[in-house]
Amino acid sequence: MAYLLALLVSVAGVTLLDRRVGARITATGPARRRLAIVIACVLPVFLLFDLVGAARGWFASDPDLVVALIPPGMPIEEPILVGFLSFLTVVLYAALQNRRGGN
Repeated sequence: MAYLLALLVSVAGVTLLDRRVGARITATGPARRRLAIVIACVLPVFLLFDLVGAARGWFASDPDLVVALIPPGMPIEEPILVGFLSFLTVVLYAALQNRRGGN
């Protein structure tokens, strides 16, 4: 549960960062659509990799440290982590674009 809580706190922190740097990814409009497209493209690829890795024994998660495991052994928090990393990447990219003065 601590891992899930840490992820949710991190999402809240990046949302505040988004507002602070003026990236406006969490606002409505084209930026929000771009975020959805990035997540929709990245999430299936990484989750497929995680599922294959868990099935082959490359990755292992302690059931006592996660909320639940998706067979063949991927933590339920994994989609949240991948979505968070996509969100963080888009916010940082938008912040750099805003700092440079271009969009």
